[in-house]
Amino acid sequence: MALLATMDLTVQNVYGLLLRSKLLRLEEAKTMFTRWGKEASPDNADLGKFTRWLINNKYVTEYQASLLLRGHGEGFFVHTYRIMDRLGKGRMGGVYLAEHETGQVVAIKVLPPSKAREKNFLMRFRRETHLAIKLVHENVVRTFAIGEFNGLHYLVMEHIPGETLDSFIKRTGKLSPLEACHLIYQALLGLEYLFNQKMIHRDLKPANLMVTGDPMDLQVLKKGIKILDLGLGKNFQQKGPVQHGITALHITDEGVILGTPDYMAPEQAKDPRAIDIRADIYSLGCVLYHLLAGHPPFPDTNLLNQMIRHATELAIPLPTLNSSVPLGLEQVVRKMMEKSPAERHQTPEQAAQALLPFIGKTRPEGEGIGQDQKLEKYLTWLEKEKTALYKGDVEGAAQEGYLYDPEQEQSLEDSWAEKESSTGSDESSFTFGETQKAYGKFKKKPGQAGGLSWIKGLSWREGTLFFAGIAAGAVTTLLGCWIALKWI
Repeated sequence: MALLATMDLTVQNVYGLLLRSKLLRLEEAKTMFTRWGKEASPDNADLGKFTRWLINNKYVTEYQASLLLRGHGEGFFVHTYRIMDRLGKGRMGGVYLAEHETGQVVAIKVLPPSKAREKNFLMRFRRETHLAIKLVHENVVRTFAIGEFNGLHYLVMEHIPGETLDSFIKRTGKLSPLEACHLIYQALLGLEYLFNQKMIHRDLKPANLMVTGDPMDLQVLKKGIKILDLGLGKNFQQKGPVQHGITALHITDEGVILGTPDYMAPEQAKDPRAIDIRADIYSLGCVLYHLLAGHPPFPDTNLLNQMIRHATELAIPLPTLNSSVPLGLEQVVRKMMEKSPAERHQTPEQAAQALLPFIGKTRPEGEGIGQDQKLEKYLTWLEKEKTALYKGDVEGAAQEGYLYDPEQEQSLEDSWAEKESSTGSDESSFTFGETQKAYGKFKKKPGQAGGLSWIKGLSWREGTLFFAGIAAGAVTTLLGCWIALKWI
C-alpha cells in the first residue's frame, strides 16, 4: 500500500496528529518519538521514513497511517473499538477491521450517517442484528452487538481470516466432487441451524459464503465454510405479513426482487415473501453446481430471461461439464434444484445426508466453536456493558455510545411499509477520518444560503409529494385567474 502525503505535513505535524488520535497513550507516544529521534538521526525529519518506521514497528497500521498523512487526527475509534483497516463495502455500509480494548479483533459494519437518516435503512440495519445476534454455530458468522457512537450506527461481527467463496472459485476454477461436497456440506449444516432457529436466508450465493483459512492455501479439504450476511433473512414464525427486506437487485421501475438470479429458486422470483427453507436449498444446489461446472447453472446476461430459465429449463448435466462428477452426485444436485419445492430435499439436513457418501462414510469433523481467552473476556465485557447502559450506570453513556439489545426493541417488521422505494446505489461512500483535518488547506463547503436547505432532508416520497403539491397549487391558481378574467 503506497502511502503518500496529500498536504505539506512534517514529522512533528504527524506526531501531533498521532497524539490527538489517541492511538497511543501519551507516555507510549513520547517514548516512541524519543526512540525515533535516536534511531533515525540524522534523517529524523524525513516524513516518509517516519511513516514506514511507525508501521514496521506496529505503532500504527497502514490504514491508520494513510489517514494521519491526510491530516486526520480523529475518527479512529467507534465506542471502545479501535479501527485498524478497511475490509470493504457491503450493501448497507463500510466494513472495518477493529480491535476492542480487551484485545478481541472484530469486524465492524458501519451505516453511513446519510443512510441512518433514512428510517427504512436504519430499520434494516438493526433488523440484521435482531436476526443474527443469537446465532452461535461454527458454520454461521457470529454477530456480537449493535450500537451507536457519535451518530454512527454500527454492527459488531466475528472477524474471519479467509475470503468469500466467490473470490476463492474465481482463482481456483472448478473443484473436484470431494472438494465441492466438503464445502457445501458445511454450508448445509449452517443452513440447518438457521432452519432450527426458524429462519431462512434468501440470498445464499458464493459471495455470502466465507471460506475460512489462509487464502494462499488452496487445500480445500482443510477449509471451513461460514454463512454470512443475513440482511435478506427473515424469521418465518413472525406474526403478521412478511415485508420486503433490503433490495439486492432492481429489475424494473415497477418492482424489485430479493436475492441473486444466478442462484434464485423459481418461487422466490415470483414472491420472496412466501418462500421457505427449500428456496435456500435450491440456492445451495446452484452453488454446488457452480463449484462443479465452473459457472452457475443458467448463466445469462438478461436477468429476466435468466429467471425464466430457472423456472422452465434443466441445467446442462454436470458430467458433460466435469467428467469426474459421478451419476449419484448429479442426481443429488438435480434434486436440490428441482423446480417444485415439493420435489426437493425438504430440510437442509436431508440434503446434507445425501452428500455424505461423496465426502466419506462418516460426518466430517467441524471446526468447533470453542472460545479463546480474549473472546471470553470480550463477551464478559459486552454483557456487563449492556447491563450498565440499561441501568444507567455508565456516566456519559449518551456521548460514549449505546449498545442495543434487540429484545428490548419492538418488532421491526410491524413498522415496515408494505412497499419500499428504490434508493439507488447500495454501496457506502463513508469512511472513517472524514472529519475536519487538523492540518493543511482544504475547501470548506459553502453555507446553505436561504431557507430551503431543509429540502435535502426530505425522502424521495416526501419530495415528490411536496413538488406535486406545488404544481397542483400553481395549476389551481392559473385556472382561478383565467376564470376571473373571463367573467370580468
